[in-house]
Amino acid sequence: MRDANGPSLRFAVIADSHFHLEGHDPQAHYPSDGRHNEQNRQVVQRLNETDIAFVIHLGDVPHPVPGTAAHLGALQIASETYSPLKVPLFMVPGNHDVGDKPQGWATAPKATRARHQDFIQRWGPPFGSFDEGNIHVVWIDSPILNTHSEMEAEQRQWLEQDLANAQTKGQRIFAFIHYPPFLCSPTEAEHYDNLAEPARHWLLDQLADHQVEALFCGHVHHFFWNRYREMDIYLVPATSFIRPEYSELCTIAPRAENGRDDQEKLGFFFVHVDDNGHHIELARSIELPQQRAAPLAWGQAPHPEGKLGVSLRHDWMRPRTLPAGNLDEFRRKLARFDLPLLALWEAGCRHIRIPTGDLDRSGSRDRLKELHRRGMHITVYSAGQAALQHAEAVTQEAAWLAAWEIITLDGSLPDHPALLHARQAGVPIFASCIQQKKDPTGQLYFSHFPRHGFPADHSNFLEILAGEHIDGLTGVIPFDAHPWGALTFDEIARTQRCPVHVHIELRRDEEGRRHVDDHATARQVAEAVLTAHQAQHIRLFLEPFVDHDRGYFPRNGLLDRRGSPRPAHRVWCHLQRLLRPGTIRLISDEPRVFDTPSGHLYLNALDVPSEIAPDAVLMDLVTGQANRPTTPTPVLLWSPSAKETEPKTPH
Repeated sequence: MRDANGPSLRFAVIADSHFHLEGHDPQAHYPSDGRHNEQNRQVVQRLNETDIAFVIHLGDVPHPVPGTAAHLGALQIASETYSPLKVPLFMVPGNHDVGDKPQGWATAPKATRARHQDFIQRWGPPFGSFDEGNIHVVWIDSPILNTHSEMEAEQRQWLEQDLANAQTKGQRIFAFIHYPPFLCSPTEAEHYDNLAEPARHWLLDQLADHQVEALFCGHVHHFFWNRYREMDIYLVPATSFIRPEYSELCTIAPRAENGRDDQEKLGFFFVHVDDNGHHIELARSIELPQQRAAPLAWGQAPHPEGKLGVSLRHDWMRPRTLPAGNLDEFRRKLARFDLPLLALWEAGCRHIRIPTGDLDRSGSRDRLKELHRRGMHITVYSAGQAALQHAEAVTQEAAWLAAWEIITLDGSLPDHPALLHARQAGVPIFASCIQQKKDPTGQLYFSHFPRHGFPADHSNFLEILAGEHIDGLTGVIPFDAHPWGALTFDEIARTQRCPVHVHIELRRDEEGRRHVDDHATARQVAEAVLTAHQAQHIRLFLEPFVDHDRGYFPRNGLLDRRGSPRPAHRVWCHLQRLLRPGTIRLISDEPRVFDTPSGHLYLNALDVPSEIAPDAVLMDLVTGQANRPTTPTPVLLWSPSAKETEPKTPH
């Protein structure tokens, strides 16, 4: 796909399909192996329904490795599966295609020129490039790196010249490879899932020196994101299975097959390239069999950016240690839990809120800087005297901080030079308070569980704003109130001419009882999305983003502890695509119904008015499917206006 008005381009990236022989396959050891071929057929079907320019496959097409009896048979099934593709398909060689990289601790067959022959005969050259408008696409044969072979020398000479030519022409360069150069840090030790030196830094520096915009990698079967200098590095999910050892990144038990059959994590990317950069769009494999409503179909546009933010209470930036074993029998390796980050991008969320103490750790601080360069807006918060302890770090990192919330008992801030220095460095300070309950006698009620943020009916906003070093306010909508009530803060922000943050507490029960009504939370999130869309002067933050499945007030969030979406997250993603600019109105409180410029939102399927014609287009906002108003489960439904029933690029 190319936009006639500019250099826009859309393509797809798939990885690690791992085709098996049909029927009995001696290398199929898991029940889920029998589904790989069908999963890949579904991918092809969805790709053919989209307007894309080409498809890049990042390698490991068959599961049986070169030299085994099943290898050629699995290749034939792959060829038959991909032959219906309506656009060109380019193949990057992986270790299951041509042999493994050099390594001294495993007996897998190594990449050789002879083992490349079946790949070349079937798919073409193992490295190469082509132009698509002003976009230059380069794919790299990574199993031969560090082999000191003629093939490696040929590729090295070719790649250096090819990148130089593209840079001279002023082209935007995208690169594709099987083995990622690194998993967590460019200085990490070699392991099964990265490239060894000296090829690692030779390759990284070649790509970065020639201003490659993004590098897409396979092999790991799991999403990760890194940056090297100004280059984004994406590790792309598989379409087959999850590498089960990465379940170690989760804090709860793995799903089926020891984590290997965690289907929520499978999928592929559409990549949208325009004048503003590139944008990844995730298509989750578990949703591919569904017939999504036309406006929600994949591949039409990148995930639209919204105004709703989240508070991130779990530490998802710090690398975690994977134990020695599995494919790295003799060493440990580090990896980050990047699935919450992918879910944020999937929802179009670019605003996050985190404890200021994260600035004290150099690894987290560096990661936050990279996220800021990637377009994330980062608010930090401190409470009480800790704010003065954090002031120096906030001032030093002012260039990439969006705001600093300071929480005190009464909302007043100390008149201290450290706060002045932070403001002078460019960090706006938001005042917040700890709400103190009173018992029936009027006495303050003691609690270890403070709620922070001003209530909407607070009577002293003028007095608070008159204090020193205060640029804005922080309010809260409690878990048992409607998010639409945050519009009261929007009016306060307008009349007081100050920015306001509003925290939307997600549903919870009494202490010790876990809230698990995902559809109630989804309805709350849907209303928060509408509120953020309608508000003009406030920033809303949802919390929690990830489940709190232990502690005093356990409750489900938008993601579970494995990083998989709950219904509330799917509703957020779907609704974000459907909304258009214009006024939103609450037109019925019981049942709760909203009118928007592009359709009506019904917060409970049981409340859909009977006067809606039987042939009306209705969308289930949890599944994204059309014409499902009779489902027995109370879900959110969307009735689009007539002009919105055809696919359209969201604003």
